[in-house]
Amino acid sequence: MHLALVIDIEGTVDQESLNRLRTHLNLAKRGRLTDDWDQEFGSRKIERSAGKYLAIDLFRNFDETWKVQVLDTDKRDPNDAELTSVCAELVGGITAAGFRTRVRARPTFGSAAEYDARVREDPSFEHHAE
Repeated sequence: MHLALVIDIEGTVDQESLNRLRTHLNLAKRGRLTDDWDQEFGSRKIERSAGKYLAIDLFRNFDETWKVQVLDTDKRDPNDAELTSVCAELVGGITAAGFRTRVRARPTFGSAAEYDARVREDPSFEHHAE
């Protein structure tokens, strides 16, 4: 699986807003907000073709920040029409649930703070392909 897209969610997530996020993003429920160790809180799979799909997951990072992450069975150009469409759908859903978003210029694992630290260390990091 290849990390295709990461959208940071800005705002405080409580049980009511978590339910809104899951609804607007059409995610199956996962995790318990009251369990500090739970990180995955929703998921969905978009089938593309035989054995090819996108996996969308809602995560809480250990620093209490939140993100939506999209994995793809194929490594694709980030400007691919399908990924652009999925990104717009997810940003729209997150916004409709009452949150602000930030789409990472370069998808990376970890929290927004970790991503920002890498960019501060090396400003060209955002613009280089892996």
